[in-house]
Amino acid sequence: MSIGCELLLERIFSKVDQIPTFPKVALKALELLRKEEVDYRELEGIIKGDPGIASNFLKIVNSALYSLPRKVDSLSQAFMYLGVDQIKFILLASAVGRYFDRPMIGYGINAKDLWIHSIACGIAGELITLKLGFSQSFKEKVYFACLLHDIGKIILDLYTKLEVEEFKRSMKENQDYSFMQIEWLLLGVDHGLIGSELLRRWEFPEDIVFAIRAHHDETLMLQRKLSAIVALANVVANLVGLYSGIDSFYYYLPEDLCTFLELSSEDLMNISLQTLKNALTIDKILG
Repeated sequence: MSIGCELLLERIFSKVDQIPTFPKVALKALELLRKEEVDYRELEGIIKGDPGIASNFLKIVNSALYSLPRKVDSLSQAFMYLGVDQIKFILLASAVGRYFDRPMIGYGINAKDLWIHSIACGIAGELITLKLGFSQSFKEKVYFACLLHDIGKIILDLYTKLEVEEFKRSMKENQDYSFMQIEWLLLGVDHGLIGSELLRRWEFPEDIVFAIRAHHDETLMLQRKLSAIVALANVVANLVGLYSGIDSFYYYLPEDLCTFLELSSEDLMNISLQTLKNALTIDKILG
């Protein structure tokens, strides 16, 4: 990282105080869920410590995605119907929702749509890891990285106050550029780098930090399975229409991304269709 870029990052992070750290309630609950024997009464008490996360949890669990026999109005009821892995995903999605409480003017997208896009990315990431047979611990890292992959946009939107028309003008004048290159041209940094720096400061695992950095960088994403999965999951979420930002289709991907992950075109089609179906059921209840 250049000295100039480091100075820019410091200026940005010295002014951005509206981004709260990742909720300790979610991290504590995840730690409990990693135990062989989960104390669900203790888990309920932990999650209730953050009313926003608890509320989002119940909204998501009551979506058609989980096909519960009846609507649940308490965490204890929800736990009766869910497996540990499902609880982890809903918990993470619920925690991430707090960051999407305002529209991002520069990127031309409202808060709810970005949250749904992030959840869709997480769903796609889960489907990819299931297809490839990765471990539960690896899948959890995929959840984290997918759900937080665009958090850098929130910071840049807060810091730069760019209007969407500035992006549109630059995109029109530089039609051979990827959107990441447009960000560097206008801002001197891209949202992947900003997001990874935020997660590094939050002391997230290095491989998750790297995946956030690499998810739009074709020179980096093929270096690790985690970053490749996040990059592909993001593409899937875009292709099925679960993102309406101005940058939806302005990125380049290595042609051999699916080959690197050993996925066929049929695999990709099935993952895309299931992602769309699952994400739309959540979208309806989040209203």
